[in-house]
Amino acid sequence: MSSQSLTFEKFRVWQVVVPARQDIVSAAATPGVMYRDSGKWPQMPIHLVEATTSQGIVAVGESGRGATRAAVEETLHALLGCDLRTMTPATIWQGPANATGLPRTYPYWSWELAAGRSYTLLESLWLDAVGKAVGMPAHQLLGGACRSHVPVDFWINRPDAATMAKLIHEAATLGLRGIKMKSSASGDTAASLLSIAADIPENFHITIDPMCAWRSLRECVRQLEKLAQLPFDIQIEDPFPYTAIADWRAARQITPLTIACHARTEDVLQLAMREEMADTYNLGRGSVYDFLRLSHVTEFVDKDCWQGSSLELGVLQQMRLHASACARNCVLPSDLQSEWAREQTLVTPHMQYEDGHAVVSNRPGLGVELDHAAMQQYIVTHFEVG
Repeated sequence: MSSQSLTFEKFRVWQVVVPARQDIVSAAATPGVMYRDSGKWPQMPIHLVEATTSQGIVAVGESGRGATRAAVEETLHALLGCDLRTMTPATIWQGPANATGLPRTYPYWSWELAAGRSYTLLESLWLDAVGKAVGMPAHQLLGGACRSHVPVDFWINRPDAATMAKLIHEAATLGLRGIKMKSSASGDTAASLLSIAADIPENFHITIDPMCAWRSLRECVRQLEKLAQLPFDIQIEDPFPYTAIADWRAARQITPLTIACHARTEDVLQLAMREEMADTYNLGRGSVYDFLRLSHVTEFVDKDCWQGSSLELGVLQQMRLHASACARNCVLPSDLQSEWAREQTLVTPHMQYEDGHAVVSNRPGLGVELDHAAMQQYIVTHFEVG
């Protein structure tokens, strides 16, 4: 990077809605409260951004799904003219107190104070712009990759048994070694899985995520014991409410099941670690800086992790891939499945996969550009800032 400043001068923004495959997002007819909106996330808008810098570099960014136009505009207006060499996403918005005015011993990170703004948009734009300016891939800016390939799994919602069998076969054909699925309070996907167990490939890995919907171990213990007898790895993510500590601990004793905790908040992670509730952790919460921070914490207690996602488009997928490559204990399959779940990820080149792993790009920045030809049919509106 030259000694001259590096600032954002102009932003072009596209709000897009990209559908997901219906067989992948399909679910049983009894969604319950937890799953009432489980099939609606593909309709939530996402903002894709091209930023032109003072050095003529074009950087790309992506908001979190559902971010409003007002939040995107406020984020971009705040970045206009900022020298990217003198700031970092994690600290640019940090402060001593949150929106309620409550103080803290340590400053809040930017992602904790991003109300009314899109932190992931800031993070992705900064990593891409600075990486391109210095000719360095984003993982170098995040501490350096310790692996060139990151394991990934397929993803499905809560399909019926026949659709589940078809999608597991598709995943295996793609060279993937596992699949993640949701589950209702009644354990619908667990029951479907048991009914098609004979057709599942050998050494396949299954993650079932009830999102804390299973009320107690007493109600599902027989189902868990049956799953434990299957000839492939089974991982249960967030089986019970976080307050059911005894049930979490007891479930860990049903070998060879693996019990995973999604660290949705710091309080959840602290509780799970203190009470020894989980074998592994999903550390996806949005920020990749936060992901790396928490990966170091879980590494200290010898726990492996993976990078969760929100089935975003291609810019954020690549950002999460770079971060996953930098976490030494991120050895479990991460949720980087938008290439199959969405109709398009709207970037070029597409993410590459080899033998059940996503290949980490060594191109400068995030390693992708917006695919304007693919974007056209998904654009809701377009505007500029600056």
